[in-house]
Amino acid sequence: MMANALAAYNMRWKVENISHCWWLKMGERLESPSFVTDALEGTKWSLRLYPTGENYVSFFLNREENCSGPDVIEICYQLAFLSKDGSVAKERTAAKRKFMKNESWGFSIFERRERVFVTERETFLPEDTLTVQCTLWTTYEKPDESKHLFASTAIKVKRRSFVWKIDKPSTLKSCIRNKFKDNFIDFDLVINEGLDRQNIDVTSFDETIKYISCNTSVIDSKGRKTNYGSKKYFSRDLKEGVLSFMLLSPEMLMEDKSRNFPNDVLSLDFEFVLATVEHFGCRIRYPKLENGVVGEKTQNTAVLIADFKSLYNDGILSDIELRTSTKTFPAHKNILSSRSPVFRGMFSSDMKEKNSGYVDITDFEDDIVHRMLLYVYTDSLEDLQFESASKLYTIADKYLILSL
Repeated sequence: MMANALAAYNMRWKVENISHCWWLKMGERLESPSFVTDALEGTKWSLRLYPTGENYVSFFLNREENCSGPDVIEICYQLAFLSKDGSVAKERTAAKRKFMKNESWGFSIFERRERVFVTERETFLPEDTLTVQCTLWTTYEKPDESKHLFASTAIKVKRRSFVWKIDKPSTLKSCIRNKFKDNFIDFDLVINEGLDRQNIDVTSFDETIKYISCNTSVIDSKGRKTNYGSKKYFSRDLKEGVLSFMLLSPEMLMEDKSRNFPNDVLSLDFEFVLATVEHFGCRIRYPKLENGVVGEKTQNTAVLIADFKSLYNDGILSDIELRTSTKTFPAHKNILSSRSPVFRGMFSSDMKEKNSGYVDITDFEDDIVHRMLLYVYTDSLEDLQFESASKLYTIADKYLILSL
C-alpha cells in the first residue's frame, strides 16, 4: 500500500502549566499522546518536547516503535509553536526525511528558552500553556488541506503535608508505624526502637506522578520548624518501584532534647511535593460545516436535543457558572465534563473551579461562549457566519471540544 500523495496531518498539542516542568532534568522530555496517520500507511507518531535545555527548547517528531507500516517511510514535516490566537509564533520546516521505527527527527535548537519563558512569555505561554503543532505530509509541496488531530497534557504540582506526634520518643520499646494514603500516594512511616532508624517507604503511587520530594522537619517547643533533611525522586527513579526516604539522625535529635521533645513529644512535620503529568488522548476533528448546512436529525434525536437545549436555556439544576466579562451562563458539570477533557480536569482535580462554582472565560465574547455551550448541549450550530466560526474553532481548541 502506497502513502496517499495528497495526505497531510496536522497534530496540535497543548501543554498546560508548562512552567511547572522545573522537575524535569536536562535531557528529559515531555511526550504527547501518540497518533496514527491512516493515510500515511498506518504509521504511528508522537511529539517530543525538551523544555529544560541549557539555553534552548528542543522539539522533535518521533515515529513510534510499536508502529504499522513499512520499516522506513519518507515524509516532510513542519514543527511550530503557536500564539494565543492560533497564529504561528515560531516555525521550522524539514525537507523530506526518512523515518525508521523508533526514530526521531527535529530541532535541538528550536527556540531560545529565555524567549519562550521570559521575554515573550505572553506570546508563547498564554495562561501558562504552550501550544505546539506538527504537520506531516508525503509530497514535496505541502497540501492545502490537512486532517486535524488534537491532544493535551496537563502538568500539575500537588502538595501534601501532615504532622506525626510521637509520645515519649526517647524511651520507645518497639517499632512504631503510621500510614498515610490519599488518591495519589500511599506510604508507611517507620520508627524503630530508640530512634535508631526512621524512614518512609512509599508503597504505591499513581502512574501520573513523575516527581516526588519529601522534606522532613521537627517542630520545636516554640512551634518553629527545623529542617532535618529532604529527598527527591525523579521519573527514572520512580520506575524502580518501592522508594524509601531516610529521616532523622538520632544524634542530632538528642543534642537538644528540651527543644526537640517538648513535654517528651516528638512532632515530625512532613511536606511532600508531587508532580503529575496527565494526558488527554488524541482525537480527530473532522470539518462539520459545509455551505452552512447542518445534517438533519432523526425525530427521536430531535426530541432529545430539544430537551437538552431546554436544560441549557432554563438552567435547570445547574451546578456551575461560566462567566465572561459581562455575562454569566449557568451550566452542568457532568455535561461539560462529558464533552471536554479540559472541563473534566477542572472539576475532578484540585483546581479552584472544582469548589468555587464558576469558571472564568474572559477572553471570549458572550456570543461565542453561548454558541459553544449550545453546541455542547445540542451538538448543533445555528446561523454560523465565517467570523463566528473562526472564534468558535478557537474556543473549542482551548477546551478540547474535539467533535466541533
